Amino acid sequence: MEHEQLEEILPLYVVGALDRQERQALDAHLLSGCPTCPAALKEYHAAAGLLPYALPPNAPPAELKAKLLETIRAAASEPDATQAARLPRLKPGAWLQHVIPPPPSWIPYPATALVALLLLAGSWFYVLSIRSQVTTETDQRQRMETALHGETTRIAALQTQVTEQEQLLVRLRDEVASRIDSLAELERILADREGELAQLRQQLAQREQGASSLRKALAQRDEMLTFLRSPTVQVVSLAGSDMAKSAGALLLYEAESKQAFFYAFNMPPLPAGKTYQLWAIVDKPVNAGIFSTDAGHKGRLIIRTMPDPAKVAKFAVSLEPEGGRPQPTGEIYLAGQL
Repeated sequence: MEHEQLEEILPLYVVGALDRQERQALDAHLLSGCPTCPAALKEYHAAAGLLPYALPPNAPPAELKAKLLETIRAAASEPDATQAARLPRLKPGAWLQHVIPPPPSWIPYPATALVALLLLAGSWFYVLSIRSQVTTETDQRQRMETALHGETTRIAALQTQVTEQEQLLVRLRDEVASRIDSLAELERILADREGELAQLRQQLAQREQGASSLRKALAQRDEMLTFLRSPTVQVVSLAGSDMAKSAGALLLYEAESKQAFFYAFNMPPLPAGKTYQLWAIVDKPVNAGIFSTDAGHKGRLIIRTMPDPAKVAKFAVSLEPEGGRPQPTGEIYLAGQL
């Protein structure tokens, strides 16, 4: 079995739900020196130890107390020899059954164990996903800062070149005034310098435009990182309808700023002249914005002002004509509620 497959069955290993062959394969993998699986197994053990406390307590039968008291009285009234004769004789090695604790009482309930494992695995993978996303965004921000610094340096160099060219142009003009005989030659040189100056100014304008785009993208990344790090972010999941069964989306809402970030995936390609439109359904559908999809069938939308989520019954995405509509007119592709 591959490392990924063995890592996926770690929760089943913790609760004793593996067959003998799978358990032996995982034991061999753990002894091989894997750097990640032992740490994950330790986390699963810690979480599994808390699962029995989530089960409802069951009261013992009413007649159990009477039977125990009757047995104790009968044992107390008999001679010691009779009591010794009544004690069970353990077979060789049977004491191990008293030393080794029995498995947890919740293991015979497969439905409870499965639900607990699913919750445990889902929470673990969600935390890993958010941590990976924040790390990726931070790396992208650092790369963009490096690129912006390089562009700023190049712009400063171009500005210096422009200043030098302007100074040279002034000197050439002075020479034209003092050298009437070489006027034609000086005019040609002057024209060349002016052409170079125009090219440099054009390059400078292009560099400034690129720097402006980088600053804008960096500001958006910073805003998104701040948004994702907020502890009050709420998540709403949207599932695909019959029009897009494999599609899905997440809506992250921050109540304090009333801002939201919408991320859709596996969306069908947009027909010509069409767009996707997000609706927040209160008493009636309220337009929350329009978005398109990229080459990977993903769509993103930043919502600056969201309605109060306490008043929103559900969220939906429909296919509308380009530019959007005041009310939904097309087929529903995604839907979800708080």
